[in-house]
Amino acid sequence: MEIRMIRAEEAQPLRSAVLRPGVPFEANIYPLDYDAESLHLGAFEGDELVTVASFFHEPPPGEDNPRAWRLRGMVTLLERQRKGYGRAVLLKGIAHVARQDGTLLWCNARTDAVDFYRTLNFETEGGEQKTERGTGFIRMKRTVTPADTQAGE
Repeated sequence: MEIRMIRAEEAQPLRSAVLRPGVPFEANIYPLDYDAESLHLGAFEGDELVTVASFFHEPPPGEDNPRAWRLRGMVTLLERQRKGYGRAVLLKGIAHVARQDGTLLWCNARTDAVDFYRTLNFETEGGEQKTERGTGFIRMKRTVTPADTQAGE
């Protein structure tokens, strides 16, 4: 497994295929995909991209926290799930946020992924919400500290 930075254009097809099949491709292009501070990470097995995650310098809705970052569009190919790819990518992203002096990482976690995020010290905030397509999600947050700069090393 190799984890490395990728371009937004590399993350978008996997987002589309796994997270939002049947939705127009453009819906998988996020507003901050091309922002200079954004980070897109991919996990590769050989030449195959199996996991992607994007990290945006963005506070949660209704909050004014200039040190908050958002995890969005994290997805692993179905046949590669539960093999450590997502954990490895997320740990690298947490380290990046820590190196940028971030103090908070948040996401809208799919309800079936809540337990995964809890293993990495994310906590739920609020109750379950639904998307327009009926997918359930819960906002989760994790404190990021300077010690996290070594995460995923």
